[in-house]
Amino acid sequence: MPSFKNFLSSAIAITFINALSFSAAAATFSHEEVRAALESTIAKVKASISAVESGADQETVADLVSNAKQQQKDIENNDLEVKRQQAGKRLNTAWKAARGGDLQLAGESLRDALSRYEEMQKIYVSSH
Repeated sequence: MPSFKNFLSSAIAITFINALSFSAAAATFSHEEVRAALESTIAKVKASISAVESGADQETVADLVSNAKQQQKDIENNDLEVKRQQAGKRLNTAWKAARGGDLQLAGESLRDALSRYEEMQKIYVSSH
């Protein structure tokens, strides 16, 4: 009997997980939502660059970069996913550099990320 209970609880758990996974995978983002996410991410990266260039402290820069990192997660488009991940890695490098006090590296990484997000925006706009 214990093996049947184990089997039944496993089957219920798997069914529940599959239902959640399907719901998450089925979520789609409209053209306007993706475009807005791109524009907002670019604006936040530019704000981060401005903070570095104006001599803001490392905590302020790290917070601004963190906001950009969160915003870029809303860029949900299969055609842009690889580019989004690459640009996200640059934001992560900038965030770590800012937290560590290396604002020069943070600025370089932010400028690289910005060019990648702007390229993504051009690709997205031209295809939609």
